[in-house]
Amino acid sequence: MTADALLDLQALDVETRQLKHRREALEQHTKLDEALAEQARRQVEIDTVAAARLEVSSRQKKAEADAQVVSDKADADESKLYGGEVTGLKDLEALQHEIAMLRERQSGFEDLALEAMMEAEELQGQVASLEGARAAVDDVIAGLREEITEAEEEIDVQLIAVAAKRAEVAATADPDLAAEYERREPAFGASTVVRFDGSNCTGCPSSMPAMEVDRIKHLDGDAPADCQECGRIVLR
Repeated sequence: MTADALLDLQALDVETRQLKHRREALEQHTKLDEALAEQARRQVEIDTVAAARLEVSSRQKKAEADAQVVSDKADADESKLYGGEVTGLKDLEALQHEIAMLRERQSGFEDLALEAMMEAEELQGQVASLEGARAAVDDVIAGLREEITEAEEEIDVQLIAVAAKRAEVAATADPDLAAEYERREPAFGASTVVRFDGSNCTGCPSSMPAMEVDRIKHLDGDAPADCQECGRIVLR
């Protein structure tokens, strides 16, 4: 593997990391998280109002049932009143009084049922409105997911191309040198392979000692060297 090939391999690894980071950091991911949170909030609102509507509907049904029970009792008493089963004056007056009270109670239950029905209709309208708002958020989520899929597929195509190019470069590698690069790359990343500019290793955070500079200058051939200061692979 030539020195330039080492740099090519490193550049391809840098490009791979950048593409993967771009894939993970798509702005649509943040927007999707926000939309999903809004969707969850909308659903909580819907569930809360729907539960209130259910409670009101139950109250309406109970009031209607109570009204029916009282109505049936009043109807039965009226049958007695007009059927001749009661003949005594006091009994007739008592029965008439009971019927009047029953009809009054029936009217009260019917009023409660009507109030509950109107409240339930209002709550149902709120549910419908909230569901419409949630549907709009659902559409946004669907659109974002589609955008994410398209963007990821585009990046994946690039990753495949870079991986193929890397395989070509790696196939020309000296096995020992390639293994050394692979071993050090996790620690040094984009600066695993650096240049020696004649007086310094460009990867070192500080100036290279004169003895190390002299050592590298006097190495045989042009094979990559190890920087004993920072541990990177140095190209001469």
